[in-house]
Amino acid sequence: MRQNDARHRHKETPLLKTFSESLSKLSIHSADKVVVAVSGGADSICLLHLFLKAGFFSCLHVAHLNHGFREESDQEALFVEKLCQSLSVPCTVAKRNVLETCRKMRLSKQEGARFVRYGFLHEVATVQRADYIALGHTADDQVETILISRLRGAGPTGLRGMVQGAQSRDDKEHVIIRPMLSITRNQIIAELKDSQIAFVEDPSNQDMRYLRNRVRHELIPLLAEYNPRIREAILRETILLEDENDFIETQLAQLLPKLDLVSDNSSVSFDLSLFSSLHLALKRRLLRWGITQLRGSCRGIGFEHIEAILTKKRLCFPNGITATKIGTRLILTAAIPKIKRTSVSELGIPKEPSEIDLPQWNLRLVLSVHTPPYSPPPCSILFDFDTISHPLTIRGFRLGDRFCPLGMKGRHKKLQDFFVDVKVPKEKRDQIALLVCPAGIIWVIGLRQDERFKVTEKTKRILSIQTTPLLF
Repeated sequence: MRQNDARHRHKETPLLKTFSESLSKLSIHSADKVVVAVSGGADSICLLHLFLKAGFFSCLHVAHLNHGFREESDQEALFVEKLCQSLSVPCTVAKRNVLETCRKMRLSKQEGARFVRYGFLHEVATVQRADYIALGHTADDQVETILISRLRGAGPTGLRGMVQGAQSRDDKEHVIIRPMLSITRNQIIAELKDSQIAFVEDPSNQDMRYLRNRVRHELIPLLAEYNPRIREAILRETILLEDENDFIETQLAQLLPKLDLVSDNSSVSFDLSLFSSLHLALKRRLLRWGITQLRGSCRGIGFEHIEAILTKKRLCFPNGITATKIGTRLILTAAIPKIKRTSVSELGIPKEPSEIDLPQWNLRLVLSVHTPPYSPPPCSILFDFDTISHPLTIRGFRLGDRFCPLGMKGRHKKLQDFFVDVKVPKEKRDQIALLVCPAGIIWVIGLRQDERFKVTEKTKRILSIQTTPLLF
């Protein structure tokens, strides 16, 4: 089939109008740098051509990953390369050993492919300094995803399906966008045929061993016998669920500052008294939020786990998460590898926001300096910048360590005694990270900061340190 250069097509078809409206809703403009994931199939080929027709001439970069699963994979990679050459669109093509990743991480073939593919896309976006990664998911994909989620017993968040634009789960800076979620597969095929645009057929889409293919070829046609407009009905439901999810997320964001939230590399805790007064829907959402903070997602956490913690004093979740009610606190804890006391990581005080990863503590620190008044993000601790000498270091607990716990008005206390007071088990003390400077301990991370370095009315510069877990 002849390849038409999409740059020379200016007529706004209904399909292009729908696509442009999606980009407008996402506040994406033709000057924004976008990495487009192109497999060579109909959906991704249409996605690329729609971007070009929408005026994205000089800011696109195509990314194609050869999974090496099928004999046709090399030919598909070559097809994408030649297509990009004909369109004068820069392209990155790579081949990865997905099966080896599946073996090492104990993932299914599909899970491993997704993990490697998304990692590759983020790598390309980083190199190209792109803000967005565009995927070719369609309205049909959305319907299939929702039905699969329903079969698996997903809650409201899962049943809303894929979102058009969302920050990456693993805290990477690139935003995943799906501007074709309002476009059907039939519309795409018609557009490609009308424009005489070639694409490749993936034979695995007919493999009935995969649940998605069975849903596509068997379940949806069966449901259509009961409701010929079943696709429209399901997509309408996603709009309602998305609006309700936005409302709950807004409520949660307003709630977090009131919960006396404490978070570090391995735990999230909050006030039980306020938690107990919340609506059940917010309780569930808060618990899932806390688990996501520790593990990056709630994968493996089911309805029964969330419900159990509402009634039990202690519960062990899958993936090493433990929920415990102690006094007036509810504590979610993630198991982390034991570290050596002598581990030390040097930190430089930043002149502008910076992120520092500390793998031995499963910890990421986000440091920034501000002038008062300053409203910190969740899970942040504030210090008087000018009272701290440098260099800053992170290390583990040592016998004989002393500091001035906040609230003790400058009186020193042995760190070992402090651990006893706050009921840190002996076997856990080596897992506590300490932020220190030449003058002493500044912060027992996740537990207590030192009185000497707190923010006061005289503070002129504030050092803010936000903690988030590193995701394995």
